[in-house]
Amino acid sequence: MCKMAAIAKFVFLVVAALTLTIVNAGPAKKSVSDLIDVVEEYRVRFEELGLEKDQLLQFARVALFATYRHMNEDMLINLGNARNTIEFGFDETRSQIADDMLDGGDEECLLDLVSQIVDEQRRLASGMSECAAASNNAKGELSYSFLEELDLLQRLSTAQTEYVLFSFSNHNSFADPEQHAEFLRRTYEESEDLWNDQVRPIIQFEIDAMEYNRMILVAENLECLNELEQQLQTFDDEIREKVKTCVEPFRA
Repeated sequence: MCKMAAIAKFVFLVVAALTLTIVNAGPAKKSVSDLIDVVEEYRVRFEELGLEKDQLLQFARVALFATYRHMNEDMLINLGNARNTIEFGFDETRSQIADDMLDGGDEECLLDLVSQIVDEQRRLASGMSECAAASNNAKGELSYSFLEELDLLQRLSTAQTEYVLFSFSNHNSFADPEQHAEFLRRTYEESEDLWNDQVRPIIQFEIDAMEYNRMILVAENLECLNELEQQLQTFDDEIREKVKTCVEPFRA
């Protein structure tokens, strides 16, 4: 808002200077007078367009962060479920091993199986961290690309709101006011078309793409975690078979 106020103040001073020129210029009065009206008209229109663009970019940022938050929440739920499976997935087997030790099974053999279970839990926990890291890297790349694009558009938006100010440095308003006025008209139309016909659809596409990729990344993360749970089940089945070799010889 401070920048807008500074631009408005500068334009007011230029308009005042042009007004003095009108008083002293005689024949050029009509064309310069027209320029004064055009400058004020497009100062207001550029400011209004700038506000619309800022609202659009703010909406895009909110949509990005909402998608990112939902993605994090979904992945955290899956990670929590996987953690519980890894931590408690061998409880029944451990209980069976404890019972077999009390029933006279080979204590050293059974304790070795317990040690193998602990090692496997550590390996699975490490695998869970790798799943999370891969997902975090993918999330970071996805959001960084979108944020980079939004920052670029924000700089473009800021530059366009200053066109009225900078137009005075590129045109001789006193010698050719009509050229200056035409530049403002043309630039405004191009800016409006750019944001309505190109930027707005691009932003909507990016928002849709973020939501689409959110579901893919969550699914890939879940698939990675499910593989760990399958490995846990396979290992648990193997341990149960090994328990028999620690017990059966003592029950013959």
